[in-house]
Amino acid sequence: MTIKLSKYWKCQLAGWTLTYCFSTVVSLLNNVPLKNMIPVYLIFIVIGMLITHLMKNIMEWLRILQKKFFYQMLWVLISTVIFAILYLFITNFIVNFLNSKNFIHDVINANRLYLRNLLFNFGANALIFLTWNLFYFAYYYLQRAKKEEHLKFNRERELLELEAKALRSQMNPHFIFNCLNSIKSLIQQHEEEKSVNYLTTFSKLIRTLFNNAEKKEISLYDEIETCKLYLQLEAMRFDTRFSYDVHVDENLDLKSFEVPALIIQPFIENAIWHGIVPKGEGGHIDLSVIRKVNSVEIIIDDNGIGREASKQNKSAS
Repeated sequence: MTIKLSKYWKCQLAGWTLTYCFSTVVSLLNNVPLKNMIPVYLIFIVIGMLITHLMKNIMEWLRILQKKFFYQMLWVLISTVIFAILYLFITNFIVNFLNSKNFIHDVINANRLYLRNLLFNFGANALIFLTWNLFYFAYYYLQRAKKEEHLKFNRERELLELEAKALRSQMNPHFIFNCLNSIKSLIQQHEEEKSVNYLTTFSKLIRTLFNNAEKKEISLYDEIETCKLYLQLEAMRFDTRFSYDVHVDENLDLKSFEVPALIIQPFIENAIWHGIVPKGEGGHIDLSVIRKVNSVEIIIDDNGIGREASKQNKSAS
């Protein structure tokens, strides 16, 4: 049966073991046999881990980590003193008990300072528990910072998803209204064939938009098909004002790439409304999808009035 320790207990074990490794070195310098030190120090390590675990549970029960910084520091000082005294009392009791059994007589003789100078030992224990407290608080604040960063990232991602969904829904009202007006105009002009073609293309686009409305990402193939339908409708609506071409790299599998829904359409719409429409006649739009080494490049090129002229028109209006 394999026992797996959590990160918390691994840190506890590592910290207390390191503490008594130092004590072992001191004892070896005092010529204490290793076989006499190990049993005692193993007991002290276990006691230390239990006491600091008790300190952690009391801290959580009192909700110290949720209180103000002043109360947290007050807890650090008070708990350091109380648990240092508790640890000193328990370890002294164990040492005296084992000494009465003549089990570690050599250890006691080599560590007379431990029994005679209680103030020094209290200071050493207080330093250990103060260090434990500071490490625990540092770990807690680090974990809280990571958690807050993760929550912030999730909130920003959800916000971006909502914005993208809102943009997808915003495209529909104006565009649908304009398309319906165009269909109405064609019917009134008795251009039945054009109106049927327009209505068929329009219904395909609407169905595509509804299918992708709740999706965060769609295949690049579906996105390009949506753009084709959009270009076809706008070309029909503006009659012969502009033409368009769509070029896709033959070595590119569009279905293997995922992109946010309607990420390309707004750029095409801007090219039409701010570049082609003000030009009047002879407009042309090229939509190209090109494979690069580690990416896919999508280019929307138009022969409209240009960005500078478009900015001037926008400022004037």
